[in-house]
Amino acid sequence: MLNSSEDSYMAPTDEELMLKVKDDGDGRAFELLVQRHRKPILNFVYRFLCDQEVAEDVSQEVFLRLWASAGTYLPIARFTTFLYTIARNLCLNALAKSRNAPSMQSLDETDTEIDRQMQGKTADPSGSPEREVIGKETERMIMEATGKLSPEHRLVFILTEYHGLSYQEVAAIVQCPMGTVASRKNAAVRQLRSRLASLRE
Repeated sequence: MLNSSEDSYMAPTDEELMLKVKDDGDGRAFELLVQRHRKPILNFVYRFLCDQEVAEDVSQEVFLRLWASAGTYLPIARFTTFLYTIARNLCLNALAKSRNAPSMQSLDETDTEIDRQMQGKTADPSGSPEREVIGKETERMIMEATGKLSPEHRLVFILTEYHGLSYQEVAAIVQCPMGTVASRKNAAVRQLRSRLASLRE
């Protein structure tokens, strides 16, 4: 049977955990936040930067910044808005430093843990080799096409399409009106359809 201290950590919200970090410097609460959000943040950064090694470094930096900025946290919005704002800023900084087109090298490493996480599951052992190859090729094409979007369109597309954030949440993260978010999402979808069509030719 769990003791009272363990029971208090059974199902706290992200916001409750972050307030514990802010008010008490609670390391256990922070550890639970990392456990909950490490994979989603890694996936987000990887999809945005298209570089596995850099994504791992930036993802670690996200949580270092989260801890360092705990004192500025206000529970007026969802915790994920606060977290993805940090991730967005670090991704843009990393992109500005590189000033190069996204590297496609990591996209060919389809057996890495990151690729399995991005697909949401490991390969189906009952699936045919042909189907698995087609699935990996499709994912590679989508990643390549997404990497060609502008940073603004890429951010909106990834946050809404892969992370299920609402236009209101994304607007808070990218700091623009919801109408602009919707416009960027529609433009991103149009561009992706066009790019995917050309890649399949």
